[in-house]
Amino acid sequence: MSDFLIKKKSSIHGIGIFTEKDLKKDTIFYEIPLELISNKPKPKWAHIGKNRWVSDEKVLNHINHSCDSNSKLDLSDLPKLIAKEDIKAGEEITVDYNETEKNGKKVPCNCNTKKCKKYFLRIE
Repeated sequence: MSDFLIKKKSSIHGIGIFTEKDLKKDTIFYEIPLELISNKPKPKWAHIGKNRWVSDEKVLNHINHSCDSNSKLDLSDLPKLIAKEDIKAGEEITVDYNETEKNGKKVPCNCNTKKCKKYFLRIE
């Protein structure tokens, strides 16, 4: 399901995840593996619900924040990534961290989109 997602240098921050194929709006394109779960926040781990963080070095740990993201992390049932809009091959996959990190501290944002709030929230 994810052989088309690759790690590359990102203009947003460090390494990002990019798609090698077009993704249609509302497509579930990645299911988050739940092998490594913690009840406490850890650096680079994704918040997937109340007192639940997951480490996914293959994809999720490398998805960058954008205030105008093209994907969302759906936490109903099994956590998964869903395209919020059509995404073209070669585009970076982004999510809005503020949707899952509501009680986090403000961190400077580098997304540089027209909708940029200049910060995002991160639970540490």
